[in-house]
Amino acid sequence: MKIFISDLHLGDGSRTDDFHRDGAFLKFLEFVEDQAQELIILGDLFELWQADLDRVMFRHSKVVNKLLALKNKLKVSYVIGNHDYIPFIKFVNSNSGIFLEYRDSETGIIAEHGHKYDIFNRYKNPLRSINGPAGRHFTLFLANLERFIHPDVDGWAKKAMENLDDFLHEAIFIKNKITPATKEYLKRGGHFGEFEQAVKNHINRGAKIVIFGHIHKPQLEIMEKGIYANCGAWVDNVEPTYIAYYRDRLELKEALTHKIIKQLTLKDG
Repeated sequence: MKIFISDLHLGDGSRTDDFHRDGAFLKFLEFVEDQAQELIILGDLFELWQADLDRVMFRHSKVVNKLLALKNKLKVSYVIGNHDYIPFIKFVNSNSGIFLEYRDSETGIIAEHGHKYDIFNRYKNPLRSINGPAGRHFTLFLANLERFIHPDVDGWAKKAMENLDDFLHEAIFIKNKITPATKEYLKRGGHFGEFEQAVKNHINRGAKIVIFGHIHKPQLEIMEKGIYANCGAWVDNVEPTYIAYYRDRLELKEALTHKIIKQLTLKDG
């Protein structure tokens, strides 16, 4: 079994830290160690837009140490996300097990974090960019509000942005006279449908299964010629989820109970 997770956003233990599931995640890693042959983390394991890496590793030392020990028991692959792109971009193409995307030709799986399809959070040139994408500046602004006003500011902002996103979707659909069927098809992609197009591009180039993280929305959908899945997230105030790949099926599961949320049978299984 291959297990895909993403978006833990391990912070530094301050008011900006949105991960308080160390105990639950350690139990999950024990399950992974016992049941899986491979663990693939699809980005944003660390919250490095709001915290220093040394502080993060100190605050969540048990989790970090368990992950490092896990590499001696099974294969662990890490695909970097936008919140931990720097400094981990420098380790890509080395023997570190850190990648820009995960590819498995045997299973037809391609997996990414997904931020490069998000105009607010992608890096144009990560090796030269010091300031980072617009989303980083907004995240830092929210972090300051969390420190000085209330730790739930980011949650309030997320709700507001979701409402704005819905409004902008509706405005675009009305302006372009998009049909209701196409409207629902595009909305599955998030961020004006570019996720949908990215998945289609991967499938047209031969992928059978495309797995993303980034948007914190667990999904498992049949496309026209393949399958799209999203791991969801582990941050506070969401139900932690993961994607489990077996030779004959793909499952979206609750991470704390391992209850199956949705299951798809694989034709070649």
